[in-house]
Amino acid sequence: MSSDLDIGVTRRHMLLAAGGAALSVPAWAQADYPKAPIKLVVPFAPGGGTDVSARMFADGLRQELGQSVVVDNRPGATGTLGTAFGMRAPADGYTLIFTTSTNQVIAPLLMEKPPYDGAKDFTPVTLLIRFGGVLLASNSFPGKTFQEFVAYAKQRPGKLNYASSGIGSTNHLLGEMLKNRTGMELVHVPYKGSAPASTALAADEVQLFFDTIPSAQNWLQQGKVKVLATTGDKRSSVMPDVPTLVEMGVFDGTTDYWMGLVAPPGLPGPILSRVHDAASRVMAKPEIIQFAARTAGEPAIDTPARFASLLADEQRRWGEVIRKNHIRAE
Repeated sequence: MSSDLDIGVTRRHMLLAAGGAALSVPAWAQADYPKAPIKLVVPFAPGGGTDVSARMFADGLRQELGQSVVVDNRPGATGTLGTAFGMRAPADGYTLIFTTSTNQVIAPLLMEKPPYDGAKDFTPVTLLIRFGGVLLASNSFPGKTFQEFVAYAKQRPGKLNYASSGIGSTNHLLGEMLKNRTGMELVHVPYKGSAPASTALAADEVQLFFDTIPSAQNWLQQGKVKVLATTGDKRSSVMPDVPTLVEMGVFDGTTDYWMGLVAPPGLPGPILSRVHDAASRVMAKPEIIQFAARTAGEPAIDTPARFASLLADEQRRWGEVIRKNHIRAE
């Protein structure tokens, strides 16, 4: 396992670990890790979905590592304040960052002077959980399929709207990428959060909206919206009859929502291996799997190398969408 993890660290992180960064953590300290409480930085406010997931993970990590794991909420600037704080901490394994695609990749790309590069300035530890996304249409759309919606929209250029939870949000970028890939001319209508955006869809104020599968369930069960597609690279177990945008050739890879674990740059290999192994065991716990299932998510432990590749791929994909559509944070 440790050899895979050593290979999994990006070349930049391997060089850091082999140089001064590793020397700052003595070998005996690495062997004894952990011998003090661990801080888990959560760059969002307490009480939200990310915070709830992070606290469950922290409790599992405490059990696996035999040390207390203290959640440190540091919200602000779409999660970049807390993420930057965690990046600047010593690379000794006593500060870890519970991260998402929003704060790790997307938010810095929207800033004129980003505080970090989400794909290069951290030690990727592992992906933790994926949440399926779904493309919804209002009931005013007379058809049932994604292809029918595209044809319907192209007959009405500039007359249909799509909602987002705000400028630069994931569903905003998904909407713009969908327009780019299909040639539909849709008008973007940003709302202050996903809840008002989905309410607007159900009321036919807008005709299209990307949401997470768990958030969409209420409206779908009430029959107030239609489902056109999902965003993963495979069909959702919750919606096995719904095609994915990947299988239809619209997107070139999964655009699911995710949560993961990163550390400050230069985390020594032995500590990285210890944290990764513990995280793997946490995500295999029945209570974690059940929690994920209730929110239409699934544990998604990965090697550091594959997680680093995901970060780089997402940075490329979202960077292209942001540049092409001239999107900037408000």
